[in-house]
Amino acid sequence: MGGMNGGGGTLRFLGFGGNTQEAQERIFDAWAEEEDVEIEGDSAGGTVEMISQIQQNTGEYDIVALNDTGMAQGQDEGVLEPIDLDEVPNYTDNIRDDAQELDFLLDDGETIGLIRENGATGYAYNTELVDEELTSWEEIKDPQYEGQVALLDRAVDRFSNCAAAIDVDINEAAEDEDLFEEVIEEAEEQNENAFSYWSDGDTSIQYLRQENAHICEAWGGRVIALQEDGHEHIEYVLPEEGTMAWTDTLSIVQETENRDLIHDLLNFTYERDNILQMSDDMNYTVQVEDPPEEMTELPDYAPIDELSFNDWSRILPVQDEWSERFQEVQQS
Repeated sequence: MGGMNGGGGTLRFLGFGGNTQEAQERIFDAWAEEEDVEIEGDSAGGTVEMISQIQQNTGEYDIVALNDTGMAQGQDEGVLEPIDLDEVPNYTDNIRDDAQELDFLLDDGETIGLIRENGATGYAYNTELVDEELTSWEEIKDPQYEGQVALLDRAVDRFSNCAAAIDVDINEAAEDEDLFEEVIEEAEEQNENAFSYWSDGDTSIQYLRQENAHICEAWGGRVIALQEDGHEHIEYVLPEEGTMAWTDTLSIVQETENRDLIHDLLNFTYERDNILQMSDDMNYTVQVEDPPEEMTELPDYAPIDELSFNDWSRILPVQDEWSERFQEVQQS
């Protein structure tokens, strides 16, 4: 894999699976047909698995979709290559300037990730099994929901939402022990009703579809896809206290032999019509200039300047410690 074949070449893409990967691959396939290039898709269940797959298969992947956690880890592990923005003019022309500032940078200022879509991690609940309207993090701690709640099995994400629930800046908590202990206390309280933690979006939707969970921390796009599949009684909530904001990005994998092809593919992806179509298919926001009404009506839509993102320069150094504390929370 990775070298030229009889056509225009072959690229191998690693993504998250589910509707986001399907939406991305529809765009990729349209480009591949025009350029006589073959694209092979592969998926992984989560960030750790994705980074591990790249490391264990050196040179086998060309382009990867990573969330902001994965970007920080990928940067730290050195598995990503710089992107030449001069070769991706559609990105700089069509993506909002303030969103472009979220690009992950190397020490010399080179970009290693292009923002693809973003959202906020709230929760969903089954309106047929929960007899009240839910609007906050506080409500999911009600003792009546003991054993009915499923939460996200990622330390940073979970603590970020707990910080939002108690009006604490998670980035400040990374450097303030007293603030962090307040976050831990909230995480322990939310844990009391949890019967399980999920690590990939498919599992969260399975919990909701099969009624294992009455309430489940979830991503808006996954919930919309579930509703479109006939489960209109599943309602998505952006808690009134706020939530963690997240981004997914596209990046070039270290040691690819196909940099020119990838830049061409990225430029095609960020054509306005393509990113609008991808947003519609994914049910997530793409931070395009002048977003259409159907995008602004998404349940977790917000302009980038209204969202709070993790500062990985502050969080990455304490991530291992947080993972240990998170295991303690789950066992409490």
